[in-house]
Amino acid sequence: MNDGVGTAQRALALLDLGRPAEAERLFRQALVGDPANADLLGHLSRAVLIQERYAEARDLARQTLAADPEDLNGLLVLSAASAGLKEFPAAVSAVEHALRIAPGHPAIHRQKGAVLIAQDRAEEALAPLERARALDPEDAQTLATIGAAYLELRRYSEAERAIAEALRLDPDSIQAHQNRGLLELRRGGGKSAVEAHRTALRLDPTDQYSREGLAIAMKSRNPLYGQFLRFGDWVNSLSSGARWTILLTPIIASRILRPFDDRLWAQVTLAILVALVVLSWSIEPLMNAVLLCSSYARNLLPRETKLATYAFLAYLAAAASSVIVGLTVESDAALILAGCLVLWSISAGQTHLVDISRRKIAVRLQVAGALIAAAAAIAIALDASFTNAALPVFFLLGLAMLWFTAFA
Repeated sequence: MNDGVGTAQRALALLDLGRPAEAERLFRQALVGDPANADLLGHLSRAVLIQERYAEARDLARQTLAADPEDLNGLLVLSAASAGLKEFPAAVSAVEHALRIAPGHPAIHRQKGAVLIAQDRAEEALAPLERARALDPEDAQTLATIGAAYLELRRYSEAERAIAEALRLDPDSIQAHQNRGLLELRRGGGKSAVEAHRTALRLDPTDQYSREGLAIAMKSRNPLYGQFLRFGDWVNSLSSGARWTILLTPIIASRILRPFDDRLWAQVTLAILVALVVLSWSIEPLMNAVLLCSSYARNLLPRETKLATYAFLAYLAAAASSVIVGLTVESDAALILAGCLVLWSISAGQTHLVDISRRKIAVRLQVAGALIAAAAAIAIALDASFTNAALPVFFLLGLAMLWFTAFA
């Protein structure tokens, strides 16, 4: 029994040192001798939660609460894990239950604020977060979460003050460094964003958000990418109607400029608009392709991003080959196919940005597009009669796929 207690104590020390994987192993060892121990189950669920295994953490938290229905640690983990899984009713229920048990516990008020932020209710989150701050003014995590709420509300000066105060209280706060990096990205990125995310990653090399944030920050060192990043953030802050108006501006402009299509200024204006649209859609996969050239940066990219970028490059290689064939044998169909492939390459390079609930659909559509492209190439090689009629349809499908990836 004493050995089990010692194992649990060592596990807690490792958890406090930010080594949850090692702590998890020791907690599981301690549980062998006392499998229904609510404290051990609660600590184990927290170690698993820190590793972002939300479903497993949720299930362990439920086991904790089965052993002790009023275990605060179990309720907090259940709330956080449920929010990570976007099971918000369960997350809210758990945190409200905890508040009824211990209304003066600052961590519970902070968790309520975090759940509200995850639900895109940052304005409402400020009240419980300020309550948590009043109960414990020296808690850096609360200040970092307040900074996250202000970031969501785009109140950047207030976010900056909250983040700075969090870092004053705890210079090693991973969340505060991540938020500082996000703040710099909202302002256009560059060196300061890289520095903040690199510091967060140094503090926890396994943290997924720090890795992805550093990858974006490294891309933002390209001034053009940084400007598009700021523009995208500004567009997202607008109402749905305003966003649609901006996104449809090139189409609206082409209609307005049609009576003047013989004028040079109109042609230049339309060309610039089209170039900006193409660049805004292609700069993400282009910058990811640049990161793939570095072994360090390549390891920062999630698997989905790498696959999307490889698909982008494969489509581009196919387009280049189609251009070479078209020019060599003077085939207009091959040149048209190249244009279609470029459209599909841009949409493929953004597949990882599609909402996770629709990502499988996007991947299946890309696979279908690749099969159609292969069939079109074979038809061109065989000089099939239906090719000229089929290619415009493939081109329109490519345009539709671009819009799908942009809005899905």
